[in-house]
Amino acid sequence: MTAVKMLEVITCKKSAQVFLVLFVLAMTFFCVQYIGITPTLVPPAAIPRSMPCPSTKVDWESVKTEEMTPTQVLEYLLWTNRSSCFLAHDFGGAMMKRPSGLDGQKSVCISPVELAPPADKCLVYSVGINDEWSFDDAMADYGCQVYSFDPTMTTGDHNHSSSVHFYNLGLSSRDYTNGNGWRFKTLSSVYDMLKELHGVRDIDYLKMDIEYDEWIVVPDIIRSGMMSKVRQLAVEFHLPVEDTLSQMRRRARIIRSIEQQGMIRFDSKVNPWFYGTFELLGVSGYRGYEIAWYNSKFLLSKKSHQSTQ
Repeated sequence: MTAVKMLEVITCKKSAQVFLVLFVLAMTFFCVQYIGITPTLVPPAAIPRSMPCPSTKVDWESVKTEEMTPTQVLEYLLWTNRSSCFLAHDFGGAMMKRPSGLDGQKSVCISPVELAPPADKCLVYSVGINDEWSFDDAMADYGCQVYSFDPTMTTGDHNHSSSVHFYNLGLSSRDYTNGNGWRFKTLSSVYDMLKELHGVRDIDYLKMDIEYDEWIVVPDIIRSGMMSKVRQLAVEFHLPVEDTLSQMRRRARIIRSIEQQGMIRFDSKVNPWFYGTFELLGVSGYRGYEIAWYNSKFLLSKKSHQSTQ
């Protein structure tokens, strides 16, 4: 092979390599800019290998929480039980990227009709706003009077709209004011404060996104008996990465205690923007779960009424 031909071959190879590098860079830019793919933030698989897809055949009532493995706890959180609700709609949510999708939407069971928030006369408590009103506004459009709460917002008590009423306070397991001047009340105290406005009635939808405080608020709601007043409940649960196995099992017991109150789960979604490694357990997985339940007493009360007719 002559020196000229060798030079031509080398030049062609370099051109091909340069083209390949430029093509990869262009595709990477396109994915990040327009599709929202970023493998450094979210694992490439929808469910990582350390967190296998939960089996729909598991009878979770028979699985003792004190014997659950870390992976089983994550599977239990993700168990949707969606078939328990004939029709569920997502209300609210803001479009996010990397990955693209809705964040902040809440699942509402619409059918059976006796479980649905009664349109045009429903009552909603929405706790945890962070100035994102899409869920509250959607429930107002549905026909509800919405009472919204968040102690971290700088605005005072006000009417966000004719149907959405904001109070600058948060939920906790006791009534107090913290070092930041943020006011907190129990759910029963909030209800007593507002019952002159909305009357003595059931809370048709209770939504909570309160950044880890759900672990102390939920037990208080159960102890106070307020869970019996809730038609549907939606909570975003947050898992600390420093959890030990006993702490993770205790969180599973808290969620189990909700279901022991007659609350039937009908939806569960991961928060794909909230992922991490539980270093003490050697497990990686999603750390945020949006779970929704309906109160079975509303189904039972209808059957009881029909049996007396």
